[in-house]
Amino acid sequence: MQLLKSLLPLLLSLTSISATVYNFEELGALADDDSLDTAWKNGALINTTLATLTAGDTFVFPNKTFHVMGGLRSDDLSDVTISFDGTLVFSNDIDAWPKNENGDVFPSLVFNNPKNVVFTSSGKGTLDGQGGKWWGLPGIGYLRRQENRPRLFEVANGENILVENIFFLNSAYWTFWVHNVNGLEVRFCDIEARRTEKDKHTLIDITAFNTDGYDVTGRDVWIHDCTVWNQDDTIAVKDDSQNMLFERITASGVGLTIGSIGASTVKNITFRDCHMHNTYKGIYTKFRGEGGVIEVSKKKNSEQKITSKK
Repeated sequence: MQLLKSLLPLLLSLTSISATVYNFEELGALADDDSLDTAWKNGALINTTLATLTAGDTFVFPNKTFHVMGGLRSDDLSDVTISFDGTLVFSNDIDAWPKNENGDVFPSLVFNNPKNVVFTSSGKGTLDGQGGKWWGLPGIGYLRRQENRPRLFEVANGENILVENIFFLNSAYWTFWVHNVNGLEVRFCDIEARRTEKDKHTLIDITAFNTDGYDVTGRDVWIHDCTVWNQDDTIAVKDDSQNMLFERITASGVGLTIGSIGASTVKNITFRDCHMHNTYKGIYTKFRGEGGVIEVSKKKNSEQKITSKK
């Protein structure tokens, strides 16, 4: 143990010395070019760079606009920082979007098995899903594509994850999907999915179906000081979740929900100091199949204001 203590400062200093800051533009990314060719090249560069990151590294997207193709993926990142200082605009070319052999679209951006990873911004970075084209014409678009639309930001099987200062704009499908996480904090982030700028959820707006806000499963989750305006669940706590606190959140959409829950137990979920302006619903639960169990969930000091939905 004494040897470990004596080596720790040296190991930390070596990590600091070997750490690298990767600037997306300096690596060759093209800014302010919305061509499909550039979107593919920028996307490929992101995937290549993510695969090279090691402990202590930082990947910076500078304060410019970069058009990218979806299907971005990283596996097993550990002890790194990703800073979205600018804007990533994901392609809305539905035909070109990468798909699996069954024709199912890949997420815009997915991180598998990350550990001790920070997603941040020096200001307020933006991930723009350009969901409008994916939603299509009100009502008709859903009949054509249903739920085969890409999630904007996904983390699977993460541990000790921080997400801060990011604006998630117009996701084609679920906006923020973090599942089977052990330790997550989200702060000072905003989600918006709109068809119009009206201060209510009209029949036209609500047809941006499945644009969920913060969808989470796992344990030890703290989401606070965030906003959501969308056309589905603003927060959805899903199966096998426990020890989650949602506080100081301004949310307007279909509501703060626990569910849907299948044959599992969800416990110790708290909503506190949430303001729901013109929301379609308030706080509610939903079950599927044989249903499950929700234990000791709380709502404290939450204010709900519902006006006309038309």
